[in-house]
Amino acid sequence: MNEFALGFSVAALARGVAITLIVTLGASVVAIVLGLIVGLMRVSPRWPLRWFGIAYIEFLRGTSMLVQLYWWFFVLPIFGVALSPWTVAIFGIGMTVSSYGAELVRAALQAVDRSQYEASIALNFSWLSMMRRIVLPQAIRAMLPAWGTLLIELLKGTSLIFFITITELTTASKLAADATGNYLLFFAVALFGYYVIARALITPFVRWLERRFSRGFVREALA
Repeated sequence: MNEFALGFSVAALARGVAITLIVTLGASVVAIVLGLIVGLMRVSPRWPLRWFGIAYIEFLRGTSMLVQLYWWFFVLPIFGVALSPWTVAIFGIGMTVSSYGAELVRAALQAVDRSQYEASIALNFSWLSMMRRIVLPQAIRAMLPAWGTLLIELLKGTSLIFFITITELTTASKLAADATGNYLLFFAVALFGYYVIARALITPFVRWLERRFSRGFVREALA
């Protein structure tokens, strides 16, 4: 392993890690925001919103993420819509994961005790006020562990963006291994790189959110 190959490999890996982190962060924001919106639409009393939510979830969950990325990147330009690889990576992955997240939101909202809904109606809350002030805070506590798992799956899904010309961690590891001939080392780096990102960043963040959203409920239980 000569110095040039080693230097190239380290630079490629550093860039790959940075790209994976950026895409993971951006796609996570898209997934959380859209997942919450579509999940609320899924339980909306207005049937057009409810049916749109169902169609969104079923279509994106029922099709391949890679094929969706291909459509965003290769097919949309045929219709005059050209998107950058970064836009496709962040929004393509984020939208796909949001369809799974929306189902987590729906399930958590429907798991809230019916008495909470009845009390909100008795207090003359609007549907949006009921969701924002009563139901959603309780549902968030229930859905956060599953969201943590989903965001880790999102992280691993970023390896697909190689197919739309972005060199992320997995591809950078392959380039480094090809340049040096040391496949054991660099694929071990890739393997543990994803593990470290998941366990050192995503999992602690989700646990912090769990503690944050549990504070009020713990105080109420102790009162």
